[in-house]
Amino acid sequence: MKSTRSFFILVIFVILSRIPFLSGGFGADGDGWRVAKSALMLWNEHLYQVSRFPGFPVYEFLQAPIIALSGSFASNAASLLVFIVSLLLLRSILQRWNIPHGDIVMIIYSFLPILWKNSALSMDYVWGLCGIVASLYLLLEKRFMLAGVVLGLAAGTRISHIAYVLPMYFLFPGTERRQWKSFAITACAVTAVCYLPVLLSNNYLLVVQDYLADQRHYSFVKKVGFYFYRFTYSLGLLGWIGIVAAVVLNRKKVQSAFTHVSFRTSSAAIGTAALVFALLPDEREYLIPMFPFLLIAVAGLVQRSHYIAIMILLFSYAFVSVDVVKHSVANPELELNIQRGYLIKEFTDRQMINEKRIRLAQTPIPDSSFVMIGMGPMFWLENPDVEVARGIEKEFRHDCAKSLRGNEVYFIYALYKPQLDEIRKRGYTVYYWDEMKEYLETFLDYKLEDEQIKVLKVEYAR
Repeated sequence: MKSTRSFFILVIFVILSRIPFLSGGFGADGDGWRVAKSALMLWNEHLYQVSRFPGFPVYEFLQAPIIALSGSFASNAASLLVFIVSLLLLRSILQRWNIPHGDIVMIIYSFLPILWKNSALSMDYVWGLCGIVASLYLLLEKRFMLAGVVLGLAAGTRISHIAYVLPMYFLFPGTERRQWKSFAITACAVTAVCYLPVLLSNNYLLVVQDYLADQRHYSFVKKVGFYFYRFTYSLGLLGWIGIVAAVVLNRKKVQSAFTHVSFRTSSAAIGTAALVFALLPDEREYLIPMFPFLLIAVAGLVQRSHYIAIMILLFSYAFVSVDVVKHSVANPELELNIQRGYLIKEFTDRQMINEKRIRLAQTPIPDSSFVMIGMGPMFWLENPDVEVARGIEKEFRHDCAKSLRGNEVYFIYALYKPQLDEIRKRGYTVYYWDEMKEYLETFLDYKLEDEQIKVLKVEYAR
């Protein structure tokens, strides 16, 4: 996509395709709402508390003025702007490396479902991606120190991004190895400086303790299963089948492709992403930095017709997913089934979440009550019927909001057994939101019925 006009048209379509996702809150991922809570606390109370372990300081600080002054729409739009910057940088990289099928690479990158979704919500993924792509671009421009600073800032949004100093090694021929060391040291130093506010933040030790306490010890087989499932469904089963089939059909080109620095660097980046993901395969979005490198590597191997077929299979994941797991909170089972596509699910989940949190806040509840809802800032942020209950949050170390509808009613994430007993001693009646029963019992050490906790059912508009 060499012409400016074609690129401009692509950007217009990117913007139009994201418009439906820019409104309706901070996304279906609760972590985006936790970032918003941290940003608002930083802006309004001048107190920095990490949104979650291990801390995402650069992103949390950048979001403070955006969210405090303009809310979720501005935060989501900022992610879109950053993604467009990454698209512009990728275009320059493709031209510099003379990557074949560059126009297809640009189109796939623009509308890859996982990037489509995450470029229109309040998470750090595309911000870190843009930093990695920008660092690569600066290295190709021989601006080594600045590239290190930019990669360090990217790691300041998510610390695992510092691993991408390793594949960048292949950009440095023997005579420039000292520059790679300077680049790597600069990146690590900037990352360390970025994380100083995290280490000095209020209650960070408690955040670490809570994180370690919440870790679930799965068997090795389950861990491997989680890894491969989430790896596969980052792009969808059909997309990966298309990529693997095309690479196998063109396998004779692999050896010659390694003579190109673009393929060596991209292959190393793919390997780095796979290894980093193995350390913590919690979310498929953790693989996002891999995708520009994957698209470049595949472009160096496959025929144009094969790449177009891959593009169609990758795009199909936005609308339909051929799944191999029947999902439940406690006991997922292997079963071939058809699910909503990645984008369709995000859109419908956002609508459902918004309706449910509003209806939950408006449901009549007796005075002097606590309701366990398994939901944090996603419930009270930009919800006109509740406000955050700082005192309860500090005491019980769980997200909590207070009703503004005239009753002493608190909505809390969860109550462990000692906390439950304490709340009852104070004369409160405890409820649980019926839709979160399985979720709550999965993470609590007791059964809700055994403790005679009342169920709260919520009526929704039809």
